[in-house]
Amino acid sequence: MDGCFAVVPRQKPQSMHIDQAKIIAHRGAHNNTKGIIENTHESFHLARNAGCWGIELDVHATADGVFVVNHDRTLNRLWGHDVTITDLTFNDLRSLVPEIPSLAEVITEYGRDLHLFIELKSPIKDERSLMNTLQGLSPIQDFHLLALEASIFDSLTLFPRKSLLLVAVHNNVNQFCELSIRENYGGVMGSYLLLTNKKRKKLNEANQVSGVGFVNSKNSLYRELNRGINWIFTNNAIEISQHLHQLRSEKNK
Repeated sequence: MDGCFAVVPRQKPQSMHIDQAKIIAHRGAHNNTKGIIENTHESFHLARNAGCWGIELDVHATADGVFVVNHDRTLNRLWGHDVTITDLTFNDLRSLVPEIPSLAEVITEYGRDLHLFIELKSPIKDERSLMNTLQGLSPIQDFHLLALEASIFDSLTLFPRKSLLLVAVHNNVNQFCELSIRENYGGVMGSYLLLTNKKRKKLNEANQVSGVGFVNSKNSLYRELNRGINWIFTNNAIEISQHLHQLRSEKNK
């Protein structure tokens, strides 16, 4: 489907939509096949250099309660170790895979330059510890917390509800839009195919935000900008940022 959208020509977006667009590098500007591994300092550094507004990252807690950045529960897919993060202390994890950053390290390095979309992969057992890790940043202004499972937010009481964003999948977009409005969360992120203009209008009327992914081609970018989408998540951050930069350069001539 992404390939189809990539080849359909689109009208050049209006200046207002170009100005308001914000590119978010999903797991950083990664390219796993070329050795630029997702959710690492290298991928986040490249996203910042490309001019991205934000990065999305995934967080788990180690056995001793340190929040670390890795998508999967285990280290098998990316790092070749069949072990679960929650079974390792942070020191053990660091010895085994030094490339995996802690959330605190990411905040120190990128928290003032990039908006952080922090996806919580499981319920938080120590919310105070998470808040302390993020204490140098302001919720909503500097970061949002994301969850694919609504129940994860049930464990949170210290963060502003508007800083919490639900991530919808194919079978729960309507449910999550209604839930976000009812619970006064910040909004809903989802597929550009499923987060329709009608659903976005409903969110906007309730003072909710929306964002779409994954926009990985020029024509897909134009399509979403023409829909007035501001938050654009991508797995092709460098190229998409270049397309947006080109639009802004042409607009300002």
